[in-house]
Amino acid sequence: MSNQSEARDLEVREKQISESEGTRPGPVFQPEVDILERAEGYLVYADLPGVDEKSVSVKLESGTLILDAELATTPDPAWRPLLEEYRFGSYHREFRISEGIDTARVSASLRDGVLELELPKAESRRARTVAVQAG
Repeated sequence: MSNQSEARDLEVREKQISESEGTRPGPVFQPEVDILERAEGYLVYADLPGVDEKSVSVKLESGTLILDAELATTPDPAWRPLLEEYRFGSYHREFRISEGIDTARVSASLRDGVLELELPKAESRRARTVAVQAG
């Protein structure tokens, strides 16, 4: 099995324009992610500042991993900032996944604004060592 086919187990899904969606209030941000590969699977770290675990949704649907999150707090209407660099809104990110991911064992945890997803490789995709017997 080549590294090229393994690299296709988790791919960034190209951004699609949704002209009919008007249901989300405020801006929708694409969280930055880091993806690491290990022998047993992949780790995805997504930056979700201002989000708590109750507002995060992780779905596996039709070969797509979908991350959605809403900010835990909303600005006070009386708040009048002098400088505003942090914007309120929601987060959305999608990735295509292959049959090489064991979707039944995907897990997620959130700590300090970073979502960690564990995407275990299916047994058939894991590297294995074959013992050599003396003849």
